[in-house]
Amino acid sequence: MRNTELPVVFLVDDEPLILEAIGRCLRELPITVMKFNEPELALAALDNQVPDLVISDQRMPKMIGTDMLREMKSREPQIPCVLVSAHNDFSAVADAFNQRIIERYICKPWDDSELLFLVDKILSTRTLLDSPPICEAESTFKKVASFHGMISASANMFALFQRIEKASTGNVPIFVTGETGTGKERVAVACHNESYRKSQPFVAVNCANFSDNLMESQLFGHKKGAFTGAIANQQGFLSAAAEGTLFLDEVTTIPVALQAKLLRVIQEREFSPLGSQELLPFKAQLVTASSTRLQDAVKAGDFREDLFYRLNVIVINLPPLRDRGEDIEHIAQHLLQVICAKETRPEQAFSAEALKVLKQYNWPGNVRQLENFIHSLIVLNNGSLINASMCRNGLKEFSSIDQELHADILEAVAPVNEVLEAPSKVSPVRGRILDDSDGIQKSPASQPCDRMEDLLGNSSEAEMAVLLPAIEPLWIIEKQAIERAIDHCKGNIPKAAAYLEVSASTLYRKLQAWQAKGL
Repeated sequence: MRNTELPVVFLVDDEPLILEAIGRCLRELPITVMKFNEPELALAALDNQVPDLVISDQRMPKMIGTDMLREMKSREPQIPCVLVSAHNDFSAVADAFNQRIIERYICKPWDDSELLFLVDKILSTRTLLDSPPICEAESTFKKVASFHGMISASANMFALFQRIEKASTGNVPIFVTGETGTGKERVAVACHNESYRKSQPFVAVNCANFSDNLMESQLFGHKKGAFTGAIANQQGFLSAAAEGTLFLDEVTTIPVALQAKLLRVIQEREFSPLGSQELLPFKAQLVTASSTRLQDAVKAGDFREDLFYRLNVIVINLPPLRDRGEDIEHIAQHLLQVICAKETRPEQAFSAEALKVLKQYNWPGNVRQLENFIHSLIVLNNGSLINASMCRNGLKEFSSIDQELHADILEAVAPVNEVLEAPSKVSPVRGRILDDSDGIQKSPASQPCDRMEDLLGNSSEAEMAVLLPAIEPLWIIEKQAIERAIDHCKGNIPKAAAYLEVSASTLYRKLQAWQAKGL
């Protein structure tokens, strides 16, 4: 039930001064503010008034904020909720965020401009913040879209874009995970540009580029004379980020001893440059990333467990390019236009068959590898059309390197070269006919046979004894390929399906059919 025409915001905090301060800040917006000093009163008011937004403290005497917001969400799931706390309740915040109890989180003391930006954005983008299920997103998100340079027409990626948008307006650590080349820095930039901090600096640091000693100096800065060679004061990354965003890529490469100092910066929001006792505030949003899973680094003893829990608050998982289906085609066409313009080359285009070749490659180096490959095609191509033959020839140069560097990804499927051969040479294990754009016609022998008897014809029993071990039924070859992929993925069927480039439901259906037949 709605009693006013203006958006209604519930403020819930047990401290009257906090309620008054937030209310005073929000006076600049055309909204109606309702204040409650007890969670129970806010829950009772929900019977008569459904708010457009709830802003709640976390630690209150009778009921914590997340419990109250969970109750509100159970009654009115569409209400966006913001949690405000003076405590570093990172684990509680992570749980509430992942359970969709809260959309945003703000630390006390808050910045008025941050709070105003957040409330205004939530109230003006309610339709985006409702987080529709994937099936709804598919019907809504049919066109190719660019989200801060990330190209997709996929409902899964659209859901990821929504998660980035939500995470960006909080000030808790964000961790981005994904294979090398998937675009983790683009996600960090998107988090920065979606936040009220977008006018402030964005500082990106690849921690793997620095030695142990240099990393500490670069991160914290130093005073003149702090160590041998420190001939002048130097500002560190923590200070350079100011009130913007600090992005630490490959964070698992930070030395364990330095990780303890980074942990303190996150907890206390302050730091001291080397050679100084002065405490400086750390006001930036921290976004970290790694191509190594944090859990694996903790198990290996390379990463502190307490720091893991501080960084792993809001997690954004970037899928590998091979799992993004039709997006490969959209990304390739976008990159072709961008690189042609950058190289001041005439416009070029992919043939339909060339796009098929690109979609059928595994791309273990992900978007970065695709970008580099397209760059090479543009430079070497004298015409306006990139055909399938050019793509195959170019990818053959990649394939030997990929087999060596990414054997863990590629060994579960047929050799990479099978994708790159002419159509008549494609292995039946892959079951793919790429194209006949180069004038290669499929011979009658290449057409599939319905039964083994059709292939053997009138062969004698002796001939059959020789042929049968050498020529196995196609379903056996298929079964062996599927079983190898599942074994490689340690029983993870969706992952095996991604490697085999089929849907997980297809694998489940085939496995059930074979099991029913006792095969």
